[in-house]
Amino acid sequence: MPTVTPPGVSRGPAPAGTPRHIVGQTRNARSMSCGLHSPAAPSCCRPPGPIGAPAPNMKSPVMTRIQRLRLRILEVDPSFLALRMSGCIVVSMIVVAGVMTLIGKAYPLPRPAYVLALIATMQGTLQVNDRTESARATTRIYAVIASFVAIAAMAAAHDSLRIINILLVIIVFAASYAARFGTRWRAVGVFAFMCATVAAFLQEDERDLWSAAAALVISAAVVHVLRHFIMPDDPAREFRRLVAAALSVSKQLRGVAASAMPPKAASPRAGKKQMADLHLVTRTLGADIRACQASLPLEVPDQHSAVTAITLRLLDLHFAAETLVERITRRERQAADYHEGSIAKALQDVQDAEDALNAAVATLPPTFTAAGGAKAPPAPTGILPRRGEWLRDQTLRQSLQVTLACALAAVVGEAVSGQRWFWAVIAAFMIFNNTKSGTAVAIKGLDRAWGTAIGIVIGIALATLTHNHLFWLSAALAISIFATFFIARVSYVAMSLFLTIALSLIYGLIGIFTPELLVLRLEETAVGVASGMLAALLLLPISIQQQATTAMNALLSALGDLLLSAAETPEGSEGHPLALKATAVDHALEGVLTAFAPLRTAWSFGTMLTSGRDVLRQAQLMTYTARRLERSIRHHPPTPDEIQAMRALGERLKAAAGAPASAEARGTSAPTGAAANMSGPDDMTGSSLAILTRTLDKIETERHAAP
Repeated sequence: MPTVTPPGVSRGPAPAGTPRHIVGQTRNARSMSCGLHSPAAPSCCRPPGPIGAPAPNMKSPVMTRIQRLRLRILEVDPSFLALRMSGCIVVSMIVVAGVMTLIGKAYPLPRPAYVLALIATMQGTLQVNDRTESARATTRIYAVIASFVAIAAMAAAHDSLRIINILLVIIVFAASYAARFGTRWRAVGVFAFMCATVAAFLQEDERDLWSAAAALVISAAVVHVLRHFIMPDDPAREFRRLVAAALSVSKQLRGVAASAMPPKAASPRAGKKQMADLHLVTRTLGADIRACQASLPLEVPDQHSAVTAITLRLLDLHFAAETLVERITRRERQAADYHEGSIAKALQDVQDAEDALNAAVATLPPTFTAAGGAKAPPAPTGILPRRGEWLRDQTLRQSLQVTLACALAAVVGEAVSGQRWFWAVIAAFMIFNNTKSGTAVAIKGLDRAWGTAIGIVIGIALATLTHNHLFWLSAALAISIFATFFIARVSYVAMSLFLTIALSLIYGLIGIFTPELLVLRLEETAVGVASGMLAALLLLPISIQQQATTAMNALLSALGDLLLSAAETPEGSEGHPLALKATAVDHALEGVLTAFAPLRTAWSFGTMLTSGRDVLRQAQLMTYTARRLERSIRHHPPTPDEIQAMRALGERLKAAAGAPASAEARGTSAPTGAAANMSGPDDMTGSSLAILTRTLDKIETERHAAP
């Protein structure tokens, strides 16, 4: 293992010695965050042949466009969760529409019942994500009850627009604040909000509440039957296919790396393409490995369990892949310490890691439930924020912002159109989803408006072409609904585009389509987006810098936990505590990448500050070094000097993250002795500690110099 010797991270270019693959990945940080669940992957993702087989021969040293497209899809949706979920939504809506039609022939139903049934079906499939079938059934029951109460309230006030607005504000705040109590109540809140808003638009009558209740119950029952009996989750099969996808990408990494083995590329352009391919495959493999880590299926009973072995093997594969890329980039830079044969050894290490991971997965039982590995929902933190933290409480802050945004959208939207104002309210509510800063809300709002504008143009054309052609209209509608949810992970602009196309076709199907109606949708969407942006930037705003600092502190805290755990791990242990701590560092890195994601969109116009790039480099470097350190300690027990240095550095990291430091940490500036020696691969622990120390020194210096 060649040594890595970055002298901290400075502003501007990456510091000398920083692994080049880390610098390359920071340019694509947004792509590294991905979905973390694991539905069935198609056969194209399964590794061809036995795991120990040689890497596939590359016919060309540069990947084809099809290969790159496949990798980019795997990067954002490594186990095709979006594909499976989109298909489930389309099938569920078709079945519910059929059931409602059959019931309507025997017992005529008002039009709002059909709309509510389809909305409830979509939300019930998309929002309810509990781990077990019984938990999902319970969530759907709560969602049906909450939605019916909200619909009944809107029906009771359908003659008074003022009362409707007051009720809507209350429902919006309750739906947003419910996220404080976990994923179940977040799903219930969004479910109730959507149904209440649609009921207000449709002017649901109190005499028709029975049909609304029937629509909610039918949709919940159909979705539950489909998800439980016809299209059930199979954690064992899905996890194995996710691992197979990761192994397939790892084999492709070896193939791309092997193509870079000749002394010189055919041309400088070909050499650049080879390195770009290498970074793309590495990012995709990292996304797959993080998905595997987040989908580990079993509770861990002890440190000798199969899950422990899989956790360690995933860390080994990730580390081996990054080491391979580092050695190739050293060769490209003609580094002084590069030597022939190191790439061949790194290739063999990757293949050995694949073999070990395959063997560990083979020890899993045939069936199991997803219980322990996936990210658990946050525990309730109390009904109200703690005293003195009201203005800093994230859930309360965003709930107030969403409420203000929806109130503004309702008022202005009604001025634009007394019939379609609900478009503005929904747009204002949805752009706050999965955002934490005002900039993120603004960019998501611009994405929604831009996607809607493009979708209107395409929607008008499709609705016109398919007029009086029921078969083609229905087919285009099904494809649009499928694409809306499939592409949501890739692009919010594209999601908004396909959603607008789907609405255009629905209006054509029911005979109310006009180009003016779609233009009105764009106007109402713009009202909602503007309301959301205004509320996020004026009411208790939080900047990207604040969010990034919080995320970086979480990463430093996770690193501190890793070092303190390493200092206390008894010699001869299996390394299970360190494996979990190293995995926690990977998850903390995702928070840093997510914080800076808004600055990597087209709307930022290249305004990513040098300091922001430095933070990403620091986060990437420290995470890579954490994997390096965990592997070193697992194979070579640290010396007493290294244990002391790890304890002191761990305390410093915790202090930098906001935790109180001990006297020992305050009095220790850097590891000394063995921990500072970076002479060669036999001292990987010491060199890793030195890298972390220098990077932390740089972080502390920059923070002290900040105004």
